Amino acid sequence: MLAPLRSARSSPRKLLLAAAALAACACRPAPARPPEAAPAPSSAAGAAPAAHDAAGPAPQPAPSPGGDGAAQPPAAAAGDGAAEIALDGRSPVKLAPPPFGQTLVRPAPAGGSAAPRLVKVAEQKNAITDAAAWFTRNGLSLPTLQVPSAPQSDAGALPSFVPARYRDHALVKAIDHGDHLALLYGPSFNDARLVAIVDAARKVVAFLDFESYLTPPEIAPGEASFVRGHVGWAVARDGVLYVSSGHRTYAASSKGKNAFLSAIDLASGQLLWQSAPLVCNAENFVLHGDHLLCGYGFTAEPDFLYVLERATGKVVSKLPIKSGPEYLVEKEGKLFVRTYDTDYVFDIR
Repeated sequence: MLAPLRSARSSPRKLLLAAAALAACACRPAPARPPEAAPAPSSAAGAAPAAHDAAGPAPQPAPSPGGDGAAQPPAAAAGDGAAEIALDGRSPVKLAPPPFGQTLVRPAPAGGSAAPRLVKVAEQKNAITDAAAWFTRNGLSLPTLQVPSAPQSDAGALPSFVPARYRDHALVKAIDHGDHLALLYGPSFNDARLVAIVDAARKVVAFLDFESYLTPPEIAPGEASFVRGHVGWAVARDGVLYVSSGHRTYAASSKGKNAFLSAIDLASGQLLWQSAPLVCNAENFVLHGDHLLCGYGFTAEPDFLYVLERATGKVVSKLPIKSGPEYLVEKEGKLFVRTYDTDYVFDIR
């Protein structure tokens, strides 16, 4: 089983650094945008955390120090030299433009369990640049794998059967959900746009092109160069892909059309629902039973955690927090939340 690591994220208050070696800087404003600097976690060995701003590329971080990462899928257990997943011989399905607003076409398959309640049990200021220590101290990790051309780390190598490129697109994020891999490809680390879902038998279940999701329909004057979006996180369950997408600058730059969760039918590529805007620009979201736990925040904008219905994408509750959420990790009935300057622990009831 390969050791999981944590990926650099589109943190709501994050300042991009061109290289991981500069990532320990906690400075907030960039010349083009002044979001908070939000470092990506580094390895327990002390690698510098990475950070990025609203408009620049997001470098891949060092690995997580262990914890509750997803188990390696059976396909990944094969030895070196295994046949590579076949992507080059196929074209991704180009998705129709989404509504960029709350929409329900039809419900995603899910049960009707009551929405979880998040009850705060701990709150502590952090040092902004100590994300790696937060992961280590709490025994946490995200289930991402080291990808080529990212800053070096002590994580296990990517399985040999995972393509490092798709034509002129590089693998920019690989997420190991245990029974499937979500592989994100793009022309740069800032621009993940293709998503391949690969099951435990190394079959490509879906290969989707999110290009139409990445440019908002309305752009404030002078903001066009800042609102190019990206795919942030993806997980498949019961034939549906749940995916976050959005840009890294102020909501006003796209007139609020940013930071969505969407549910997409894997077989057809059809949109089942799209959430309200401004619900998810953290590095990841959590699929918790019949609900999704996510968060949004940015400099000078309100910061919240959200609980959404998995079937419809409807927001069922939101909880204010002191700064923009970066990472959400569920462990032993608790939700650990890392924000720009505050660490939280919530009971999930």
